Amino acid sequence: MSETPPKAARWKSASEPVFNAPWIVLATIAVLVIIHAGLYWAGDSIGVWAFYAFALVPARFSGSYPMIEGSQYWSLLTYAFLHADWMHLLFNSLWLLVFGTPVARYLGTGGYLILSAVAAVCGALASLLLYGTQEVIIVGASGVVSGLLAAAIPLMMAKRTPAGRVPLGFLELLTNGRALTFMAVWLAITLFAGASGWTGQGFMSEGGIAWEAHVGGFLGGLLAFYLILAWRMRDR
Repeated sequence: MSETPPKAARWKSASEPVFNAPWIVLATIAVLVIIHAGLYWAGDSIGVWAFYAFALVPARFSGSYPMIEGSQYWSLLTYAFLHADWMHLLFNSLWLLVFGTPVARYLGTGGYLILSAVAAVCGALASLLLYGTQEVIIVGASGVVSGLLAAAIPLMMAKRTPAGRVPLGFLELLTNGRALTFMAVWLAITLFAGASGWTGQGFMSEGGIAWEAHVGGFLGGLLAFYLILAWRMRDR
């Protein structure tokens, strides 16, 4: 006899249209657009100040880089609200819509926001590990997108049960061929894009794709997803 999955683990909204997005996902995209548009129309001086105050610059942690006191810490999160240009914002917004939708549906507004914040910070920490205290400027929600993608995989590969669809458990994820293939392809594309400048820039040029933030965000999002599930199951 098969066990009935716990209520908290069931997911009955999988058949909803992908682009019938929860309000929090649309609000996230709206905030990013408003920030970028505001900085665009405010002019270069305000834009430079915003990057100075909120972009992630690893050199701040050495104490030798000019900065607002404390900005080295809040920029671990705020860098994700800034984008280099409209194309950068467009791609991140599209992927936020695609991967943020199933995650927000399943985890709810609070879970979605917590996971996004964890992914952003983990992406920043991965960048710090790679760059040390170099004077590079890192912006963009790519780490958040990667974290949402990671959380969406066990939802997309969910098991069908009489009670509804149940996300893959962590060990099931690690032994699921389709999930592993999806993750391997994503990692290969991420590293290739960063190394080759496939999208126009690479980490071997002055302006680059923050591939390390993608990887850090992915791992952070995956960890946050399963920790949130474990916490919710503990409370029931």
